[in-house]
Amino acid sequence: MKLWRRSPGARRSDHNLGRAVRLAIGAALVAFVLVEAHDPPSMACAAAASSPASAVRPAGAATSNAAPAAQTAPASKADSSAKAAPTPATTPAPAAAEPVLEGAAKAVHPKPAELAKLAAANPLEFLRAALNWSDDKVTDYTCRFQKQEKIGNELRKTETMQMKFRANVFGIYLKWIEEPSKGQEVIYVAGQNKNQAVVHPAGFLGILFRKVLLDPQGKTAMKHSRRPVTMAGMANMIRLIVDQCDAAKANGDLTLTFEGIRMESGRPTYVFERVLPQKNDYPCPILMIFIDQQYLVCIRTDAYDWDGSLLSRYLYSDLTINPGLTDNDFDPDNADYGFRAF
Repeated sequence: MKLWRRSPGARRSDHNLGRAVRLAIGAALVAFVLVEAHDPPSMACAAAASSPASAVRPAGAATSNAAPAAQTAPASKADSSAKAAPTPATTPAPAAAEPVLEGAAKAVHPKPAELAKLAAANPLEFLRAALNWSDDKVTDYTCRFQKQEKIGNELRKTETMQMKFRANVFGIYLKWIEEPSKGQEVIYVAGQNKNQAVVHPAGFLGILFRKVLLDPQGKTAMKHSRRPVTMAGMANMIRLIVDQCDAAKANGDLTLTFEGIRMESGRPTYVFERVLPQKNDYPCPILMIFIDQQYLVCIRTDAYDWDGSLLSRYLYSDLTINPGLTDNDFDPDNADYGFRAF
């Protein structure tokens, strides 16, 4: 019986096809390396007080979650030529209308009137009290997170993400929901994944490479962020602010004032302005701070550079406090995430 054998021409065709596939895969890997070296995924950070941010507008300005492309610093009361600010409100604004879920009830501060008095009398002690309350009462949360930062001399576009955050064990999940980087995902959990951030890139690279491990404090990750993802979260943001205020106060340089209670993203907030002189490597001259009246978490900050231009802004909205997140929420193998091919 004659065995069927492929013709020499067919074998050459198979050989050429296999070679073409290998070359295509090699080209994709080279492209990925170049992107990692020159235009890596952005690693979000929410902690910067030296680059705080979300849009802070002067009193009376329209409130919006969308950050404007550029903004100059509001007139500071530390500037003798500045217009006097309105007298800070001492009566708390009405609480947010949305119902408080069971898990969040323990995080609602019961005495807003007393806190408003403390804010007016001693702003730094108020911030310290807010940090202690947040550390003690807020275990996890979900939110919409927006950031805009100046990297080098360039003010980058606003990035918008869905965030899941857990305080203990420290864990964060981010998914970009708008351009730039729409579809990108990042997970970081302290002590897991070799202490690396797990990144699912956006776009075509995300199809080829579902999981990329990055050093959260390395040059690649930090090329597009002022602070590493390891410093993310509302409590870490106010923690950094308090530390900076303590250092400035010890030097006799701190000006911290309570600006009253204003609405931000539909929620009443205690608003503060911090002013620092241009010395001692202070991070920025003007910083605006918004503390949520219900939960005492820092939901918005704006920092302005020494030339008066925006340095950074961060905004947390659509908060769900203490929803009871689990390990699965910070697992790259979660079926709802894009880290898995199937």
